[in-house]
Amino acid sequence: MDYIQIFLDEKRLSSSPNTIKQYGLILHNFQEFCSKPLDQVNRHEIIRYLNHLMFEQNRSKAYVSNIMSIIKSFYSFLVENEYITANPAKGISSVKIDKKAPIYLTQDEMRALIETALDPRDNLIVKMLYATGVRVSELVNIKKQDIDLDRNTIKVFGKGAKERIVLVPDVLKAQLETYCAGFPEGQKLFDLNIRTVERDIKALAVRAGINKKVTPHKLRHSFATHMLQNGGNVVAIQKLLGHTSLNTTQIYTHYSVDELKDMYAHTHPMNK
Repeated sequence: MDYIQIFLDEKRLSSSPNTIKQYGLILHNFQEFCSKPLDQVNRHEIIRYLNHLMFEQNRSKAYVSNIMSIIKSFYSFLVENEYITANPAKGISSVKIDKKAPIYLTQDEMRALIETALDPRDNLIVKMLYATGVRVSELVNIKKQDIDLDRNTIKVFGKGAKERIVLVPDVLKAQLETYCAGFPEGQKLFDLNIRTVERDIKALAVRAGINKKVTPHKLRHSFATHMLQNGGNVVAIQKLLGHTSLNTTQIYTHYSVDELKDMYAHTHPMNK
């Protein structure tokens, strides 16, 4: 019995095609390492595979943690559906990940990126990624019918096909309305794939002279960081980003050393 395929068929109901593809690749790699059917794998073999990834392939803790999460989900599914009686992944300790503050663009860098995007489509893509905080996978699936300019909102479908509403600033309304004028309701705003958007953003950043590895996701980081720096509410930003857990959003509550020094100088009593 092809347990991987059965698991993927179940996950298709709540996950994107890209996620399903990733799950399949990870589980088939795991099966190839174990050289046996996955319903016959034991706890020791799972641990050995995780150690192989981390110490022999030098994979990051975040990568190994993601692999372990998928393996655990797979075996929980097998137990719940009575394909196996015992869960070999149960009780395996989680990989402790060192949380790092996300890399983001400064407000000056964002202005430079926008000013460099002279093509109307590229300009709108950059502005929408930054103004709404959407993921690039969400951006390329926005259709005209999802936009409500009377309410300054766009409906997007995030991870697990979860629907949420993001906001459009007044300054972007006219440009957005002009761009999609004449589009039929079901037409996507940008007939592009994710890789093309990533490539275009990278090229724009180089032309803008930004000395960072700029990706669409960095614009999402910039959206959240700049809002928090300007007094935004972390719970509200969580909703706009589509994070299930507030802990995920709190990685954006970071400060540079200079910002900490300035805050310390102005707030600690011994500095008065």
